[in-house]
Amino acid sequence: MIKRPLGQTGEKLSIIGFGGIVVNEIPQADANNYVSEAVDHGVNYFDVAPSYGIAEEILGPALEPYR
Repeated sequence: MIKRPLGQTGEKLSIIGFGGIVVNEIPQADANNYVSEAVDHGVNYFDVAPSYGIAEEILGPALEPYR
């Protein structure tokens, strides 16, 4: 996966991100699988927003193994 610098932070983000809306109101096990697949393919940018419902509550635990 191609990564690009995030300003002057020294961090590099994947050019493809994971939109948290896809995990809104799905079983945690499915969200865990989606996140695992994304990480395995080099995605390291995950986006959530208040309008995504409970996506943040589901995405947080799914990302825990990768912190």
